[in-house]
Amino acid sequence: MSRLTGFIKSFFPAFKSQHDLEEAFLSEASDVCDLERRMRVIDSDAHEATRGLVYRTLMP
Repeated sequence: MSRLTGFIKSFFPAFKSQHDLEEAFLSEASDVCDLERRMRVIDSDAHEATRGLVYRTLMP
């Protein structure tokens, strides 16, 4: 990691990326069924977010 990146990140210690948030959400699963449900939640949220972008891009 470059010194500049480390310097910038020092101002935002609590800032977490979406990937980190999803990993933390998945790691809280109590069993395999709960893990699969959580994976579907993440996939459906991502699908819903991108569906609106495609609709607005393709439709006038």
